[in-house]
Amino acid sequence: MKSDDEILNLIGSNLGNVCKALINRVDEDSIKQFARDIVAFEQPYIREYDGVLNCLNTLKEKGYTLCICSNGNKEYVLGISKKFALFNIFDDICYSSDGISKTQAVGMLKSKYKAEKFIMVGDRTSDIQAASHNGGISIGVTYGFGKDEVLLANYVANTLQEVEKLVTDITI
Repeated sequence: MKSDDEILNLIGSNLGNVCKALINRVDEDSIKQFARDIVAFEQPYIREYDGVLNCLNTLKEKGYTLCICSNGNKEYVLGISKKFALFNIFDDICYSSDGISKTQAVGMLKSKYKAEKFIMVGDRTSDIQAASHNGGISIGVTYGFGKDEVLLANYVANTLQEVEKLVTDITI
């Protein structure tokens, strides 16, 4: 049996890694079923971080292209996107069930939007690595699940307000 801390440390990880750690299975059918179970169980409990929609809408109004690039699978990411009406805010949504790494997905988004520079906000090492590998600037957020992982980012934000200020202050 995993401790609460061990389980919380898995949040934001690739679903295959979560399945391996929790149910010791990595076959595609098990991962898909696990994903469906997670979506069904978590949906009623998922809440937005205070002020996140306001922040996202402000950045969108300022002309930023906003994309989601998640380690979550398609059902999970689209479920959250629907719950919080994110389809009207984000220009693109990528998820791990696309069969590519986050680094590859970020590279594809960078190419698609012809972005010479970009900012990636995240709470996991994979976010920071994806930004770095693709020539982007990373903002690590301490209010997520990655804890000390974010200290490797170019910038660190402790609040959503700090993220918004950093994004608008950074010249890209």
